[in-house]
Amino acid sequence: MKTPIVPTPELRRRAEWLTIGSACTGALGDVTLTDSAVIILFAAMMGAGEMFSMLTTSVMPFMNGVFLIPMAYIATRTGPHRLVVWSCGVSAALYLLIVATPFFGSWGVSVMIGSLTLFAFLHTGYLAGWFPILDTFLTPERRGGYLSKMRFLWQLSSVLFLFVVGRLLPREPSMGQLQLALLAAAVIFAFRTFFLSRVPVFVQEKKERFGFHDGLATALGNKALTAYSAYLFVLNLAAYGTIPLSVLYLKNHLKAPDNIIVMISAVTFGGMLLGSLLAGRIIRKIGIRAALLSIHGIFWLTNFSLFFIGKGGNMTYFLITLLMLLYCFTYAASNIAVSMEMMALATPGNKIMAMAVCGTFSSLGGGLSRVITSVVLGAGILAAEWHAGGTTFCRYQTIFLAYAAAIAFAAMLLVIVPAVVPVGKYDYGKR
Repeated sequence: MKTPIVPTPELRRRAEWLTIGSACTGALGDVTLTDSAVIILFAAMMGAGEMFSMLTTSVMPFMNGVFLIPMAYIATRTGPHRLVVWSCGVSAALYLLIVATPFFGSWGVSVMIGSLTLFAFLHTGYLAGWFPILDTFLTPERRGGYLSKMRFLWQLSSVLFLFVVGRLLPREPSMGQLQLALLAAAVIFAFRTFFLSRVPVFVQEKKERFGFHDGLATALGNKALTAYSAYLFVLNLAAYGTIPLSVLYLKNHLKAPDNIIVMISAVTFGGMLLGSLLAGRIIRKIGIRAALLSIHGIFWLTNFSLFFIGKGGNMTYFLITLLMLLYCFTYAASNIAVSMEMMALATPGNKIMAMAVCGTFSSLGGGLSRVITSVVLGAGILAAEWHAGGTTFCRYQTIFLAYAAAIAFAAMLLVIVPAVVPVGKYDYGKR
């Protein structure tokens, strides 16, 4: 175990770059495995139906929502740094197992889902320790700039990787070619452990002074934090399924070629890259309140627009790419605003548990969004087609419309968000 050291400006900057390196390598693997078109195409080629293809993207956020608080307890006992390094190391081995699942024959889909579930479970250990580690060396005035730069760089690496994969894959890739793409992502993902193991363990200026039960009670008793967490649950429940659903929509209804879908996935993740690059400045200029209002408006507009797209073709693919680019840009800005608000609302001395409670609500909402969508698609409870005003709509469009309605409802909950309706003074730093 490393001996805690006192942070200096030089050590703080070194820790920033090491964690950025871990974010770039780790997130590239995470995105490829849980949010990109690659894993959806891989699952479909393994024989998984659209329900299980959608479920592959829901396992991680759902598991985060269920196990983040227990993992936060472990983090308070072992220290966040040790938990994060251990979790990432074992996750790298599981990643390789997922790549090998086609060799399991008829058991392949079961092994893939089981491995993804264990991978997602261990990811909660990483998530439980990630923000507390950042909090040991990030000063309030550097939070916005660091989060923006960090997310820009990891999204740039993800975009470049997916774009290269899309360019190299043929129109109809084979199983072996998709395995090679996932194997490359798995090898890069393993470097997350390398970088994190070299992050110094710093003496905490404000030590965690609460045990598990007291810490949980303190976090839940923080009315501003719990109100914000409830809002995040509803927002993610409404907005988190749009990206993977658009991939299934392109593949199963609009019949887009697989390599085109992967490239669209790469380009739309470029929206996250731009969002991360510009979000910090935008939020500082207009404030979190205006940013949150804008985020809701764009989320609603994107889903409502997707509802009206019903035919395939190059122009359609271009339009969906633009919409998803805008959506991902907004999603990245939302993540930065959410992180700044969460770190500001967390009670000093109870950071690990406070962030775990907030992350639990946020992840559970996102996971349930995709799980519910998976069940709806798999159960066949929506009409395959329906007509209105001479226009034919499919079940995917119905779900996009439901997302738009849910986002409009979530916007009404902004009144309980401290950044929108202030209820006290919190440590936002310079914005």
